[in-house]
Amino acid sequence: MRKTAGVVVAVVAVLAIVLGSAAPARAQADESIQRYQTQITIEPSGDLAVVEQIVYDFGDNSRHGITREIPTRFHYDNRNDRLEPLSEIRVSGSPGTPVQTKVSTSGATTGIRIGDPNHTITGVHTYTISYRVRGALNRFSDHDELYWNAIGTEWLVTIQNAGATVSAPAAITAATCFAGPTGSDLPCDHTAVNGVQAAFAERFLGPQSGLTVVVGLPKGAVTVGPPILKERWSFARAFSVTGATAAGALALGLLLIGVIVALVWRGGRDRRFIGSPVDVAFGSDSGKDEPVPIGSGRDVPVEFEPPDKLRPGELGTLVDAAANPLDVTATIVDLAVRGYLRIEEIPKEGWLGKADWNLVQTKEPDDKLHSYERTLLNGIFESGSRPDVKLSELRNTFASKLHEVEEELYNDAMKRGWFVRRPDKVRIFWTVMGVLATIAGIAILVVLAVFTHVALLGVPLAVAGLLLLAVAHWMPRRTAKGYGVLQRTRGFKRFIDESEKERARFAERHNLFSEYLPYAIVFHATDKWARAFAGLDGQLPETGGWYVSPNPFTLAAFTASMDGFTTTTAGTIASTPGTSGSSGFSGGFSGGGGGGGGGGSW
Repeated sequence: MRKTAGVVVAVVAVLAIVLGSAAPARAQADESIQRYQTQITIEPSGDLAVVEQIVYDFGDNSRHGITREIPTRFHYDNRNDRLEPLSEIRVSGSPGTPVQTKVSTSGATTGIRIGDPNHTITGVHTYTISYRVRGALNRFSDHDELYWNAIGTEWLVTIQNAGATVSAPAAITAATCFAGPTGSDLPCDHTAVNGVQAAFAERFLGPQSGLTVVVGLPKGAVTVGPPILKERWSFARAFSVTGATAAGALALGLLLIGVIVALVWRGGRDRRFIGSPVDVAFGSDSGKDEPVPIGSGRDVPVEFEPPDKLRPGELGTLVDAAANPLDVTATIVDLAVRGYLRIEEIPKEGWLGKADWNLVQTKEPDDKLHSYERTLLNGIFESGSRPDVKLSELRNTFASKLHEVEEELYNDAMKRGWFVRRPDKVRIFWTVMGVLATIAGIAILVVLAVFTHVALLGVPLAVAGLLLLAVAHWMPRRTAKGYGVLQRTRGFKRFIDESEKERARFAERHNLFSEYLPYAIVFHATDKWARAFAGLDGQLPETGGWYVSPNPFTLAAFTASMDGFTTTTAGTIASTPGTSGSSGFSGGFSGGGGGGGGGGSW
């Protein structure tokens, strides 16, 4: 019984779909065209004046009116389309027939929608559509000819009475017509020629059947110009590779690359003090400087401490000319090492749990802190209102405070005279220039591709914009003083990167493991710094209680914890609440038809 019931339900569902989809077809079948008459006047200029009279019977169906779609662009050859543009479109109707008209062009078709969108009609209504056509006549060596689809094959209703007349300024030498679906070569019911006029008729046309008329004229009786051709777009022709386009694109590309290199060379190169390596690093009496030669400054001596006791966040900003979440994270660790807060690891719960850390304030901000450090500490603990906070609680809430800290890091770098202009503003400027150049280059490329065969010349313009966007991060320029500190910072980075057993013993004797750990974070060298202490014959460095873990202390575990803390903190403090939304559009109007085409009701 259940199987039988299932079959019945399936049959009913299928019938509902079939009947539902058939409803519009039945409604269309209830409509028809009682009479369709086309009058074509061939003017001496070669233009056509066309008048179509359509007597449309909507039956009992409530409709706004009819649509007429006229083809105006046709395939001509492998390269071109033929155009037969319309003009002077006018519409009139029988009494009580709304004739508000909307003309639209879509692809190869001009659509004419007739009727009142706010009012429906039923029964029989007459529509008269007139328009002019250019470029429709064909010329041959011994005669000129009109080949015209007087009634197109895209009407979905029957046409009870179809006819066409052609009037010419000279005696018509030959005439014929065809009726039926697309491609039919069956003659129509009636063809008659009377001097300058030919008449054609067909008693009945089924849905998607039309009427085509052919009329011959004496050579020279009318002005018949060449076909109006428009080249079809193709990628191969738009980006045609010739000697001229290839050479032009190459020359333009080299020129633009040269301009961008010159911008970076003149505007983005650091300055350095003139003199010995010591003068470069610490300044000279003359104070004279010069652009840093390409490839110089990499071979620096090892420095065993940060230059001028600078903090990790400050050195991080100097090294990459950017104040970023990693610099702020290293500053948090540095504040912990210096006793202003304690980092307590909270182990994750279960396989899918996430590790977290509790930040506990252990000392109030004092005069030993720089402005950005004080802002950071107050931001984490909400200006002293809370003694502790979980790192996860800062997610989506700390971004504005992070921005303040980064702003103060940039201001600190400028006060120290390290950069000619603020690095973030320089990057923003050149990023905007790169975006504008890219948009302009792509726009020019599109225009050239659509309207010419030399779009290859637009490729270097678009690529140059992207290249300018890519080099924006190189444009901040350090002063000679900033470059000198950078060289010493590179020497200190060598100490972190290349630490071995002897250097590690030196660092451990001076309790430098924790003190230099924030710098290793900035230099992306946490693992290297920790590995150097793994060979100290069981002598493990001390964390001084600033980092508390529920697990026994090992360098491997501590390094993994610090890597996790660094990565999580950088992502957490920079996070903002996510946004979501949706947009869309709907609607449309389609049509087709021109010497020919069709239409229907709407």
